[in-house]
Amino acid sequence: MSHFKTTIMIYDHGGIALNLFNLKAVKKEISGHDGKLVFEFHNMIRSVETTAGSGIFEDKSYSNASITQYFEDLTDLELHYQEWLGIWTQFTAYVINLELPVDFKPNRF
Repeated sequence: MSHFKTTIMIYDHGGIALNLFNLKAVKKEISGHDGKLVFEFHNMIRSVETTAGSGIFEDKSYSNASITQYFEDLTDLELHYQEWLGIWTQFTAYVINLELPVDFKPNRF
């Protein structure tokens, strides 16, 4: 029988620390010669009592704010974007296989 333990995976890279379990999307927003790296997250779901003391609960969805990082140089933006995609890809493989590769170390800038 297999036991699955829920953990929080906070990952720090390039000055941004994220809970990778909540990450929904990473995207680039380019405007002219500069741009932003944007991290979007799944909504937070909480059980909330419908009326105080009722004992009846329902799930409510709360939006998580995006995190953005500004880049003056589009080459740096692309580099960081590719790095985060690699981290997210490796993390997804970790979740699917339930094991973290020994070499799970991204390049540092």
